[in-house]
Amino acid sequence: MKLKIATIAQDQQCLDDIQKFLAHTQTSHPPVAITGGAQQIPAVVEQVHPDLLLLEGVQLNPGEQQILSRVTSRFPDLGVIMLCPPQPQEFLLEAMRVGVREIVPTPVSQHGLIDAVGRFQQRMTMARTPMQEGKILAFIPCKGGSGATFLASNIAYTLASLESKRVILFDFNLQFGDASLFVHEGVSTTSIADVTRQIQRLDGSFLSSSSIHVLPNFDVLPAPDEPDKAAEIKPEHIKSLIQVAKKHYDYVILDIGRSFDAISIQCLDQADLIFPVLQQTLPFIRDAKRVINTFDSLGYSADKIRLIVNRFGKKDDITLNDVTSTLQLEVFKAIPNDYSIVAESVNQGIPVTKLARRSAIAKSLQEITQELTRNNAHGGLLKKLFPF
Repeated sequence: MKLKIATIAQDQQCLDDIQKFLAHTQTSHPPVAITGGAQQIPAVVEQVHPDLLLLEGVQLNPGEQQILSRVTSRFPDLGVIMLCPPQPQEFLLEAMRVGVREIVPTPVSQHGLIDAVGRFQQRMTMARTPMQEGKILAFIPCKGGSGATFLASNIAYTLASLESKRVILFDFNLQFGDASLFVHEGVSTTSIADVTRQIQRLDGSFLSSSSIHVLPNFDVLPAPDEPDKAAEIKPEHIKSLIQVAKKHYDYVILDIGRSFDAISIQCLDQADLIFPVLQQTLPFIRDAKRVINTFDSLGYSADKIRLIVNRFGKKDDITLNDVTSTLQLEVFKAIPNDYSIVAESVNQGIPVTKLARRSAIAKSLQEITQELTRNNAHGGLLKKLFPF
């Protein structure tokens, strides 16, 4: 699919370089090039109807922000890439809020520009490709320290890396979320709160461009880093996020905090499967009983619940049979206690499957993802997992 690209630049040399770089690719129709500034944006977009707008020389002062915001609101499918010197995080956030999808540093290199255009083209293709709706998997701790975030993030990574599925992980532990740190070393400039502020612009392309790209087929949208930002997120935002995500990903993984509030309940309502995570101690089992009772009061059937025992030890006083009989729920999977590997994984921000693929815990995670993805022709496990 070829793109229609328009460029507005104040610097003539930069404009000439962009034209030269784009001429070497087969990704676009003959590009439109205009010398000027933000005032030219509305006319260019209305007359040319580009898929992608490249902007150089825009400072994002209040007037320019207003122009960009008005144009991107009117043309929500328009991609905007800014070309500018390195900027502080506050500038990047302001740019995203008015519809900028990516920033390419100047002076512009052919490699940097072509890569950015290629990423936008890939997101655009993905957003327009009809897909079977993905499965929604929610992970919730029965008690603090259960390892639910570790499992959610590592299962998401394993689904993408070993099963070649398109996966997105939402960190809905809005007060203390750190799911991205389990699979990625970098710091994100955007969060769920930043996306929900522009919920009217939400589509597959916008969602992907706002996420951390851990792998080409694995995105993470982090929780906000400040409590006041979390307070802006509403239950209706959650439904919109998940509904869009499941049209563009094979699996949507929800990492949910321990509290039952309007946000977490909306997540659980949307989930196809819920994975409560506990350990083999009385406090965990006691709290797991409360969690399962809450699920009952919310009307969730037992078929929707998949109980995971984390840090399982065969010699522990409390056995899996004890857990099953106490909770009146079969244990879906017991994850072995592999503390040294897990600690190394968490400390380095490297998923277990990548760090130690032959370890007992990595094999256990692979068994889960294989069961999730296996089709009916191989033992009927998909029907067992998704009986509805």
